[in-house]
Amino acid sequence: MGQPLALPRASLHGLRLGVARRSFFADLDPGLEEVVDEALDQLQDSGVVLIEVDIPNLENLNAGVGFPVALFEARTDVPVYLEANHTGVTLQELVAAIASPDVKAVYEQSVIGPGAIPESVYRDAIEVFRPQLQAAYQRAFDEHALDALVFPTTPLPARPIGQDQTVELNGRQVSTLLTYIRHTDPGSNAGIPGVSVPIGLTGEGLPVGLELDGPAGSDRRLLAVARAVEGVFGFLPAPTPGHRRSGAG
Repeated sequence: MGQPLALPRASLHGLRLGVARRSFFADLDPGLEEVVDEALDQLQDSGVVLIEVDIPNLENLNAGVGFPVALFEARTDVPVYLEANHTGVTLQELVAAIASPDVKAVYEQSVIGPGAIPESVYRDAIEVFRPQLQAAYQRAFDEHALDALVFPTTPLPARPIGQDQTVELNGRQVSTLLTYIRHTDPGSNAGIPGVSVPIGLTGEGLPVGLELDGPAGSDRRLLAVARAVEGVFGFLPAPTPGHRRSGAG
C-alpha cells in the first residue's frame, strides 16, 4: 500500500537473465525455437548478460506441487465458493458442464472421481515440495545474481481448435494441457512473479512469447524489466504524459 504507480526504470545494459536450458529449452517447436534464439541474440546485442543456469530437480519438485494442490483445492474450495455465492450449482453439476474435454476428464477422474488427491498428498505438496521448489528457484537467483529467468512462454505456438487432448510436437502426439503449461507451471506453483512479452511471429504468422520470471517479491522490478525488454522487439510503451519518445512526430 502507498507505493507510487509509476514503474522504476530498468536498464538493459548489464541486466542479468538466466537461461535454464535443461528445464525450459528442450523439445521446442523448430519455428518457435528460431524466433526465441533470435530474440536472445537481440537481447545480448542490447547489453543484456545471458547466464547459463541449472535448477536441479525442478521438474520433480514441480510435479509434487502442481496437480496435488490444484486438484485437492478444487474439490474442497469450489463447493464453498458455489454455496457462498448462492449459485444453486453443485460441484458435480459444474463438472458435467465443463466444455473442454481435457479439463473435464481431469475433473471427472481426479476431483470428483476415484483418483481424487488424498489430504496426505496435499499436505506433502504444501509443507515439503513447495518450500523445496521455492528454495531451488531462490538459489538460482542468488548464486548467479539474476534479475530474472528468461525462456519461451510455451514450447510450441498455437494449434487449431479441436486439438484439445493431444497436439503434435516434433513428430509426436503429446498432451495438450501438460505441454502448454510446461514452462509456466513451476513458477506459478512457487509463487514467483512472471510476465510474458511478445517477441515476434513464426513463419506461419503465429505469435511467440518470451517469459520472464523474477525472484519472490520482485513484482515491480520485473514489470520494469519486461517493459525494457519489450522495447527491444519494437513493442514500445506509450509515452509518459508530458514527454515524447525520441524521434516521435
